[in-house]
Amino acid sequence: MANIKELVGKSMENFPSLYPGELHLWHVSSNITPARLVEYKNTLSEKELTKVHLFEFEQARDSYVISQGALRMLLSGYIGIPSKLVKIGRRMKGKPYSIDDPGLYFNMSNSGKLVTIAFSRDTELGIDIEQIRLLPDLDEMIIRNFTSREVSFINGKSEERTTRFFRFWTIKESYLKLIGEGMRLTPDNLEFSIEKDGIRQLSVNGIFEQEDWHFKEFSTSQDFVGTIAYGRENTVVKQLNFN
Repeated sequence: MANIKELVGKSMENFPSLYPGELHLWHVSSNITPARLVEYKNTLSEKELTKVHLFEFEQARDSYVISQGALRMLLSGYIGIPSKLVKIGRRMKGKPYSIDDPGLYFNMSNSGKLVTIAFSRDTELGIDIEQIRLLPDLDEMIIRNFTSREVSFINGKSEERTTRFFRFWTIKESYLKLIGEGMRLTPDNLEFSIEKDGIRQLSVNGIFEQEDWHFKEFSTSQDFVGTIAYGRENTVVKQLNFN
């Protein structure tokens, strides 16, 4: 696992190269010192700094600073320019992209005290991670967001019910972020199956999906589940720690 303090600094020569056919998946912890939080904040743009003050709660504010700061530091490493000068744009449907290097694809997700950021040189991607936790409205969430086939799988083992819910949730969210739709296409319009050999996409809006997307589940610990969706077959996923 690479140490970001060694990789992102005055010298970028040791920063990991991202080759076609690879996908870098960075894990960023929110358990940091106040000094480290300042380092993240110092990378933000004027627009991002203005947004920081709009958060009412400190935890949400710090989470934003960490996620955006880490993203800028990593983009700096891949592109080779200072993190403060990194320019991030938004496509028509809101999906972020690198103005400095449009051929560098990335996507980000956060839950609990963990942020995940994925990068690729040759495929659009979407990522979602969720901390497994109790939900008081779990029954309603299952009925509202999943098809009857998916509900049967989620409820198949009572002891795994919450975990299975979050697994399916990350699958659907990663797909929606991959295609840039966010919540414009609601999760109940998608159908997937989790099989022994991986994730299979069954339909979108009841119609069989022709696009050949690929999905890979990942986990940083037993308390988290995540899925990354991408478009290139046989992609090698490399997981790295952002410290």
